[in-house]
Amino acid sequence: MKHYQKLGIIGLLGALLIVFGCSSNSSAPASSEGAASPAESAAAGTAAGEKLATELKYPLAQTIPTLDPHLSLGGSNSTIAVNIYEGLFAFNAKYEPVPMLAESYELSEDGKVYTFHLRKGVKFHNGKEMKAEDVAASLNRWKNTAPRAKSSFSDREFEVKDDYTVVLSSDVPRNDTLAQLSHVLNFAAIMPKEVVDAAGPDGVTEYIGTGPFKFAEYKTDQYVHLQKFADYQPVDAPADGFSGKKEALVNDLYFTLATDNATRFSSFLAKDFNNVDVSLDNLPQVESDPDVEIIKNLSTDFNLVFNKKGPLFSQLKYRQAVASVLDVDQVLLGIVSTPELYRLNPSYMYKENAKWYSEAGSEAYNQKNPDKAKQLLQEAGYNGEEITLLTTKDTGTFYNATLMVQAQLEQIGIKTKIDISDYATMLTKRADPNGWDIYVGPFLVPSTPSQLLYLNPTYGFADDAKLAELLEASTSAISDDAIKAANDALQAYEWEYLAAIKIGDIYNYNAVRKNLVGLTYLSNIPNLANTKLVE
Repeated sequence: MKHYQKLGIIGLLGALLIVFGCSSNSSAPASSEGAASPAESAAAGTAAGEKLATELKYPLAQTIPTLDPHLSLGGSNSTIAVNIYEGLFAFNAKYEPVPMLAESYELSEDGKVYTFHLRKGVKFHNGKEMKAEDVAASLNRWKNTAPRAKSSFSDREFEVKDDYTVVLSSDVPRNDTLAQLSHVLNFAAIMPKEVVDAAGPDGVTEYIGTGPFKFAEYKTDQYVHLQKFADYQPVDAPADGFSGKKEALVNDLYFTLATDNATRFSSFLAKDFNNVDVSLDNLPQVESDPDVEIIKNLSTDFNLVFNKKGPLFSQLKYRQAVASVLDVDQVLLGIVSTPELYRLNPSYMYKENAKWYSEAGSEAYNQKNPDKAKQLLQEAGYNGEEITLLTTKDTGTFYNATLMVQAQLEQIGIKTKIDISDYATMLTKRADPNGWDIYVGPFLVPSTPSQLLYLNPTYGFADDAKLAELLEASTSAISDDAIKAANDALQAYEWEYLAAIKIGDIYNYNAVRKNLVGLTYLSNIPNLANTKLVE
């Protein structure tokens, strides 16, 4: 077996998890669905006589825990990082990895050795040409740092073959290699080797990539300022999802922190921002505006994650009790306030991800059975212990979902309390097995089972031999039939083991002024590289 793909790529961009307020009486607006903008077809380039703004402000709904792309866990980090950095590969709109900084790759007959051929002449923001030593240093740090990469890459090393060739070998085939390299969270960004070598425990101290924008300034809790990189070298291929052509069409890009929903929307109405996430309550104020287009995006999937080192949820019967009582329709309505903005989905993957979508084990999904839940609690010996639900109000999605789950748990007699922190603090607490029991939150761009963090011991602490064995089998399968069989077995077992409980998929509305041209989204992640603001 030998694969050889010619380049194609670019595009990428950061993430933002959107919020919806509580409302119950909205009809669907006229909207574009999926990935659009006022004039997507006109995306890049400047028309004759067209006057463009040189500055663009983009609102961030989440705080920024770090600007180190290898350490980033949240959408706000990715939203910024993908403008500064690029990886060897990126997802297109079908979640298929395509080359970016890689010009091409080869896969050995046995599926164990990847040979990556790099694009030549690509410059970092400091003027240095990107070479294999930079790629190997970056990816070896990434695989040892990023939780989602550790399980797939921890025993493998990216090795320099020559200045423009990097090799990755494994004892077994790994079908998730390119997808892991493409993901936007814990982004496999390529940096100069000297920046990687100087990184401390808290991350890199210089933010230097090959992307269309270069880092200029971070004003803590206010904004991150990027500037156009004049020597950026785009790929000559159409923009598609996160892949394809990139072109910086503004000189200065500001990611402005605006975690309060009302403040973000007011700023949009005041034209401080040209795009914003829109709750149903606010939708009537903008859906009839002829200068605004409403875009409906598939945003994220939502999951309930158990702390499996906790006193209760280390025991399967307690996890089964929660799965039994959950009414996911009510949880999803609590998040988005209308059936128009959610869909039931028992799979841990999107339906659009045809290769990995599976309904195996789905009989355990959305049971709505409080009597069964109470019976399981009794069998488990529940004695009124209080459980802690970890959440944040930085975006309403986390908090609203947690409130709905809390109400359903209390319905069957479980005592609860909610621990509310800012987003960055919540992420820190979630990594600590002490002090929380349940976390309910969105998960961006699930593309392979190995990218589902809650299936690993480091996130929710799923330490189960059979789960690990099935996860390994799903990533080492080669043929399509073998992948499907292994993936079905994994997802069926996950519904038995319950590392997490799938709640469903949600959409969101974004309002975009029609003079903001070329903005696209994938999984609610904006592509700002090809976006211009017409004055």
